[in-house]
Amino acid sequence: MSRKRNRPEEWGDIEPSPVIHITDLPEHTLEIDLEKLFDKYGRIVEIIMLPNKRQALVEFEDQNDADRVIQRSNEYPFTVNNQRLRLAYSTSKRLTFRGRLDDSAIQSDRPPPMENNILLLTIYNAQYPITVDVIHQVTNRHGKVLRIVIFRKTGVQAMVEFATVADARETKRHINGADIYSGCCSLKVEYAKQTRLKVTRNCLDSWDYENPTLMDETGMGVQGRPVAAAAAASLLGKFDGELGKRADAYLPGNLAAVSPNSVISALAMVAAGQQQQQQGVFGGGYSDMNDRSATPVIMVYNLNMAHANCDRLFNLFCLYGDVGPIKFLRSKEGTAMVELHGIANANGALVNLPMISFAGKRLSGQLSRQQHIVEVSQPYILPDGSPSFKDFTGSRNNRYTHDSAAKNRVYPPSRMLHFWNCPPGISSSQLQEVFAHAGVSVPNVVSLFKKNERNSSGVLEWNSVEEACDALIFCNHTVIPSPGDRVPFVMRLAFSSSGAAERRYSRTPISSSSSSNGWHLSSGKVTGGAAPPSSGGTTECWRQSPRHYYYYSIYIQHYTPSPSSARKKKTAKTTKQQMQQ
Repeated sequence: MSRKRNRPEEWGDIEPSPVIHITDLPEHTLEIDLEKLFDKYGRIVEIIMLPNKRQALVEFEDQNDADRVIQRSNEYPFTVNNQRLRLAYSTSKRLTFRGRLDDSAIQSDRPPPMENNILLLTIYNAQYPITVDVIHQVTNRHGKVLRIVIFRKTGVQAMVEFATVADARETKRHINGADIYSGCCSLKVEYAKQTRLKVTRNCLDSWDYENPTLMDETGMGVQGRPVAAAAAASLLGKFDGELGKRADAYLPGNLAAVSPNSVISALAMVAAGQQQQQQGVFGGGYSDMNDRSATPVIMVYNLNMAHANCDRLFNLFCLYGDVGPIKFLRSKEGTAMVELHGIANANGALVNLPMISFAGKRLSGQLSRQQHIVEVSQPYILPDGSPSFKDFTGSRNNRYTHDSAAKNRVYPPSRMLHFWNCPPGISSSQLQEVFAHAGVSVPNVVSLFKKNERNSSGVLEWNSVEEACDALIFCNHTVIPSPGDRVPFVMRLAFSSSGAAERRYSRTPISSSSSSNGWHLSSGKVTGGAAPPSSGGTTECWRQSPRHYYYYSIYIQHYTPSPSSARKKKTAKTTKQQMQQ
């Protein structure tokens, strides 16, 4: 068993190895830099960069070649960018073989190399947003990129599929060990095992450049921009706040591409960061808001810890997008982090959050500075006995899968809940028992839709929005047994648009704070006034900024039917009714 080298004076005790351990590398040292430095001494089998430690491992095919390099370093130290390197034999005799494919390798006794057209990129110290925009700008200079997938399970990693193995090899040589931005976002690049990436939708975390028609989560494509010559110390120079976020898509020059979801996303970004720095969203350099404008992670505040747990937060946030990990913070009482799949989904949830109450407390939130939630191996126990961390990635109760995403309708919180997937023939009293058993108010009105043999659905009504919110959070995904069926039914709930009072926002704010403004939201369309009412500082945030009026004006101009259009529809409907009579 190899032992760890604790002190430099012990390095001489290491047995000679064809693998050389290099330390004290300067920032932004690339694989190709070491290749040019050492290939004159013999054939290099593999180079592994460790940019987070400023170290590297270089394996030579012949032991004698490694010996010459070590001897040369003792006489005349090697340098990169005028910085002296420290070289020693590694405790490893071989590196994981994924070397270069050539005739000499095939003729040797070693197994064939494992080169691939897909690269695995690990990004260390990711202080700034990493999106497909950023990865594409870094990788497409050296080869044709076909697909990109970013995942954030235990850090930030990306897989990039190239058209050929040669393109992947050339890209690896030029970016392995590099810093994307000056002093941070360091890259470790390896060959992946996959032979093809599967992209189901084009968004900020995945993109298929051979199929640009895939629907992206904001209704518009990710828009690239030309990048100036990179600074010598990084691939993209100093972070300027533009790559990695899509706020530029909401500027007047891009009105043709605006969609309802994208406008809501822009407004959510402004609302979340108003108190930090308004100019961050709309340009003016990097700020705290820029860091929060491109993240799918939401900070949720003012939770009632006597009743809050991961499952109940999932019951709420699954209405706005597929939910991943949820984590409660022990250091901040009543605070949790929720990660959604997609930045637009997180922004949409953030718009509705101030209008939701849970167990007597009005919720609030903002976008997190983190781009993902790191898995907690030993979560602490919440007051109700459940763990403080749970990952819902892949849960069957997520509603925004590829097949069912189009069926979802997101409405603002109301007194009405739509329910479905209940046992066929369920009665009103049985439904009320479900909510009574959970300890929340029972609905005072139960409207069942036309019955069918497969399941039951309908609309439930409470006396207040607060009661409906508690009912949804406590009872969503309740398992309801059905006599004669081996598999029980899982009841699903969502806010409903039924009822005139529930289809629009009132001019009266939900909280005690008042506002003279009068925005109305009817069936998801803004029709005039100030902003949807909320509570506390968020209400002031919506009212004070003149930008909000501008963006709501855009929304009205593009998505509210004109009076003439409405009259035509009404006339056509009347004519049809007369013909039927």
